[in-house]
Amino acid sequence: MKCILVLLSLLTLFQLKIRAQDEIHSTLFMMNKLLFNPAYAGSRDLTTINADYRNQWSAIKGAPTTLSAAVDGPVGNYNNYFREVAVGLSISSEQIGVETKQIFTGYYAYRIRLKNESILSFGLDGSAMLYSANYSLLDPYQPNDPNLARNIKSIMLPNFGAGLFWYSENYYLGLAVPNLLQDYYDLSEKKINNLASREVRGYYLNGGYVFHVDEAFDLLPQFMARYIGNGTYQLPFNCDLNVSGIIAKKFLFGATYRTDKSFEAIVQMQVTRNIFVGYAYDYLISALNGYNNGAHELIVGYDFVRGEARNEPPHFAKLF
Repeated sequence: MKCILVLLSLLTLFQLKIRAQDEIHSTLFMMNKLLFNPAYAGSRDLTTINADYRNQWSAIKGAPTTLSAAVDGPVGNYNNYFREVAVGLSISSEQIGVETKQIFTGYYAYRIRLKNESILSFGLDGSAMLYSANYSLLDPYQPNDPNLARNIKSIMLPNFGAGLFWYSENYYLGLAVPNLLQDYYDLSEKKINNLASREVRGYYLNGGYVFHVDEAFDLLPQFMARYIGNGTYQLPFNCDLNVSGIIAKKFLFGATYRTDKSFEAIVQMQVTRNIFVGYAYDYLISALNGYNNGAHELIVGYDFVRGEARNEPPHFAKLF
């Protein structure tokens, strides 16, 4: 156990090595698209608010925990057949070892309806991250390590992101770069242009297709591919491959294989016409498996449904 704590401490000191965790990591990516792609805003054609909690590697002290809340929806008269502009907001808080991050993000999307009734959305976002690192909480082997001489207290790091999202009733495809800027966490490293202390830009590609097997069952394969790197450093390519079954457009059961050696089980339910809940469990098959209890993730959402739709029986507003 002590070796694991030392490893987490080292990862905290060398920011570059944990770049994969800098952007919010979600097994329920299919329910959290707004957090990494601003072009997703408004794509469900109603206003939605949701909250997500993730506890990763729960048996390891200092392992990542994340809490986020987001709201998005189209702008304009609800009775309009199609509203081009959509906006959104999100707040996220993440704790990794001695690091704390709070991220505030605003989203804007402009949507174009194409001739085949599909929609192409262009999105932008702007964010501000408050970053802190309390190195005094560490128990290093070298108490006089100069790298631990000062804490980092609530520095603000701005960033911008961009994305595309193309979708119709039965499919979607998204491409996003959530962090166009590559900030320095420690401003003293910026003064000497230490490239090893900078963020590394991430690229996200995801998609899915709904196969309508019969009136009561739909099959939905989806994927999320992540590449994080630049000319100086890159992390291994990572991809989530998910297949979900949807019963009566109300219950979803799915399984995911992640190429960094883990399996995930996913369930989702539309409890009422307004409320939905989802849960995911990650099981690692890597060497870390013996040191953790997997990861747990829970999402709860509320759809602001209007008009006659409020009286309809519970069902997903969209299957993706």
